[in-house]
Amino acid sequence: MAIGDFATKTLLPIYQSAVSRVHDLRYLFVELTHRCDLACLHCGSDCIRDTRTPDLPSQEVIRVLEEIKQKYDSHKIMVALAGGEPLCYPSLFTLGAEITQLEFPWGMVTNGHAWTKETVAAAKAAGMCSVTVSLDGFEEDHNWLRGRSDSYARAVRTIQMLVADPFYQCMDIVTCVNKRSLERLDEFYEQVRELGVPAWRLFTISPIGRAVRHDELFLNGDEFRSLMGKIERYRRLGDLPVTYSESGYLGPRHELKARDHRFFCQAGISVAGVMVNGDILACPNIDRRFSQGNIFKDSFVDIWENRYQAFRNRKWMKTDKCVDCSEWSRCRGNSFHLWDLDNDRTRLCYHELLKTPTQ
Repeated sequence: MAIGDFATKTLLPIYQSAVSRVHDLRYLFVELTHRCDLACLHCGSDCIRDTRTPDLPSQEVIRVLEEIKQKYDSHKIMVALAGGEPLCYPSLFTLGAEITQLEFPWGMVTNGHAWTKETVAAAKAAGMCSVTVSLDGFEEDHNWLRGRSDSYARAVRTIQMLVADPFYQCMDIVTCVNKRSLERLDEFYEQVRELGVPAWRLFTISPIGRAVRHDELFLNGDEFRSLMGKIERYRRLGDLPVTYSESGYLGPRHELKARDHRFFCQAGISVAGVMVNGDILACPNIDRRFSQGNIFKDSFVDIWENRYQAFRNRKWMKTDKCVDCSEWSRCRGNSFHLWDLDNDRTRLCYHELLKTPTQ
């Protein structure tokens, strides 16, 4: 065993266990709404334009943040306003301004569909620190995935407006890579560069939500290896920061070549979430049956300090193919949002996918 391999297998679990014990809150998802102005094929929350699910009241968001601020340093906790599409939430930027007044940094991932010059100005005035815009390939592929014929043009316009007024601390484009978009990814890389964005993040579809109805969204082993090769090549070029998302563990061959850091799913460890119905969870894509409480009847801080055991000690996830896997100590069951609670196993192993024989 190489020294580096030995070190990561030995030291990484020690580090991860220590971080889990301390569980410093660093990132808080707030799922404001299930409403959305698009109809994306891969939506993990199955969001629609008109929904019967009530929005999360803004006063409840502020109440929870005030409680958190009394216990922790608000400057060190990023608040991610999520949906649905955040811009479908009434008085979004009024809420953002209140979050800024509480001295939390905040941001969002947006589909870019509804932005105008006035929206950009409102985001700036409200103190938005971070923004990610989804752009999923060239026009035909993006519009197919997003379910609207004008979604590509609107997203590009939003990106251009935000690039022209860099008031935020962080901005990037996130691209969902699927069978269709992979073929022209090299060309699309050049377009992303020309847009002048600070960074580009790529991810692949998780088999959850609407995505399970569409086989064409998922890459096979050959395609996923091709994607890793492309990302590694873009990173070597060095003219645009490119990374693969935290979708899951990639294995020792690709971890630091596709990302800047080693995989470590921190759901429930440094990442928490308040869902649209008040449930206290972590990332919005995680099975809601893992809810740890609800802000309408529980103290968020008490829940964070005294629950989340299933997230912080993941030995129970060592089932099925994970039992005999040599990478368990570095992976620990893969990303939590991929856990299949009904079948007691991960839905997708990227490390295994990368080893799948050529078709």
